[in-house]
Amino acid sequence: MPEGFASAMVGWASVFVVILGIDRVASLPPHGWDCISCESNSMLAGNWAIKNPNFNNSDLWWATAIVTSYASVAVNMDNSDPSLTVQQAQILKRIAATHNPGFRFLVYQNSELGPLTVDATKTINAHPEWWCRDDNGTALGSKQGYYLNHSRPDVRAWYNNYPLQVFGTQAHELLDGIFNDGMGYSPNTLPRTNLARHDEWFRGKMALADEARAIYGKLNGGEVWGNGALGDTARYNNFTYDGQLVSWQTVTDHLDTAFLEGAGSFWYENSTTGEWIPDFMEVFLESVINASTAGKTVVLHFSPGPSMVPILSYPQNATPSYNKFLALSWPGPTKIPDTAAGVRQAAADVVVQSLAPFLIVVNEHVFLQYAWFYEMQDGNIPCPSGIECGMPSSWYPEFVRPLGAPEGPAVRNGYIWTRAFAHASVSIDLRSRYASKITWH
Repeated sequence: MPEGFASAMVGWASVFVVILGIDRVASLPPHGWDCISCESNSMLAGNWAIKNPNFNNSDLWWATAIVTSYASVAVNMDNSDPSLTVQQAQILKRIAATHNPGFRFLVYQNSELGPLTVDATKTINAHPEWWCRDDNGTALGSKQGYYLNHSRPDVRAWYNNYPLQVFGTQAHELLDGIFNDGMGYSPNTLPRTNLARHDEWFRGKMALADEARAIYGKLNGGEVWGNGALGDTARYNNFTYDGQLVSWQTVTDHLDTAFLEGAGSFWYENSTTGEWIPDFMEVFLESVINASTAGKTVVLHFSPGPSMVPILSYPQNATPSYNKFLALSWPGPTKIPDTAAGVRQAAADVVVQSLAPFLIVVNEHVFLQYAWFYEMQDGNIPCPSGIECGMPSSWYPEFVRPLGAPEGPAVRNGYIWTRAFAHASVSIDLRSRYASKITWH
């Protein structure tokens, strides 16, 4: 970041003109129905970091794997040197020009903590007036830093424009938008803070999203994603905001794309048995259907099986030390294997537990990410022999089978949902993830 940029942004914010009222609905172009990961028609989109030395500039197999299989990727900016992320965007866009001209490249930021780079953190630390504070005036945050007070226009302006400073004159060519983490509503996000002050801060986050849509829409027809934006967790817990029950519209009305992590696992499951919580899964499915039917793009990140913390590293004694990936634990009767090869096979063995609910809700605006966690090697792309990644060395057979268009929306009978496609029949029972079934024909 150029010297003095933060202070310049503070002053500039007072004359910051936001072009609101952009009438955009779905952000990513609608996908077709050939197959899940077809180069001609990908239903995949996701978010991860590219920081492992296995993914380097001397052999760009990884970049080709991304742009030939994904419609869009939001990449975490390199913590110590964000210019490396600019280089990654250059590589991906160059290859996409041949293989996938519509490929979208976004960057990740955390709406509560900021861009999570070293120089951004220095800027935040130098501006205590930007920090959220509880009712006693104590600064709020986490081990990663202070929470940003988005009720301040200068904070929002600095946050939204940080990627433009990183990408500089190449922003228009390379940058298709921004992915904001932490956009869901909970009345308990800020501890020791009364509801009126808490909700003023949340309204600031919604203004942040509105202003980001204006900036990135004008820049490159770009888009703004938000994690937690579907509001299904808040709806399941009967949270209210501004006197109304939280719904998919509460946050998504301020965004182009709703990203949802932990789909079908984590909070959607019983932490002892690993089975789905039926009523919670029902709210999740309904929220996806309602938002996407209204034209919003939805990206669903499923982790394999009944994934739950703690996070584990494989192989346990990696050589070299960086040649490893992250996976998650499994509660319930079936435990996660203790070898890297076993974990890869496990991801393949349980893929139907994620793919079936995805197919129940998918329309042309709903995209899939199937991976253990948020580094590229965690199962986001197949890797060649010798590179440790969290999925097999080729795409799952279910991802490359011909699918065909749906014959209609899902049919619901109690907790059992079914749906037919041209080449597949799908069923799930919300009372048991293990009853998920896809019959190909």
